[in-house]
Amino acid sequence: MDLSVYWLAYLLVSGGCAWLIAFAYKNTKFGLKHRIAQKREEGISRDINKALQDDKKVTKKEKDERILWKKNEIADYEATTYSLFYNNLLFLFVTVLLSFFVLRTAAPLVNYGVSTLGAAGLIALLSTGTK
Repeated sequence: MDLSVYWLAYLLVSGGCAWLIAFAYKNTKFGLKHRIAQKREEGISRDINKALQDDKKVTKKEKDERILWKKNEIADYEATTYSLFYNNLLFLFVTVLLSFFVLRTAAPLVNYGVSTLGAAGLIALLSTGTK
């Protein structure tokens, strides 16, 4: 299978797959960020209050803003990391399952297209669910 013959198919499948996976990353991160922020709030508040307890110049409002900023920063980082890990792991597992077991007798181009787009579509679909 020569790349020069099938370049358009590779380009379209890879582009569609990239879009679907990016969609899944965004959805997974959005769903997780709020839950992670709620779980981390108490510890972050304790750390910020401990760090600022000697500083009398800091107002209650400024402490709350720092806590909120730090909580959002940590939640964003953790949600991004988990989203990348979860979606990539699921994508690789489904791609291998489809290409080596389900579509092993299919033509190479069909195998590539269906296994790649099928895996990306599945993780995009699963990322839209609520839990």
